[in-house]
Amino acid sequence: MIAMADEKIHASMQRLCDDVLDLDDVRFAGLISNTGNLYAGGFKKGITPYEDDEKRRLMYMRFALESCFRNDFDDSFGAFRYSTVQRERVSILTINICNYLLLVFAEPDLDLHALAGRIQSIIDENETVFH
Repeated sequence: MIAMADEKIHASMQRLCDDVLDLDDVRFAGLISNTGNLYAGGFKKGITPYEDDEKRRLMYMRFALESCFRNDFDDSFGAFRYSTVQRERVSILTINICNYLLLVFAEPDLDLHALAGRIQSIIDENETVFH
């Protein structure tokens, strides 16, 4: 019975990532566990990653660790909502969902705050699954 519940949760999380991947200019959407493992999601079809598998695995671990550090300030500043990083080749958005980190890579000139709002709407539409 527990395995069936895990399968339903994983399917819901994969649907979330697929919905985010359907947004324009999104290259990657993945849910990363607090240990840095990719739980659901992946790259949009036709997108070639900039880094190899091993480098991505290390990157996921780093994002998970950074997310844990951000939560250290929740008592002072309130709960973490999302963070953005603009780089030359890619824009990065991270959002906490349950015990996971939603990691999104998008094209570099995309308005990440607008993207965060669209993704939050997707999460809100599926509130019973993610909260």
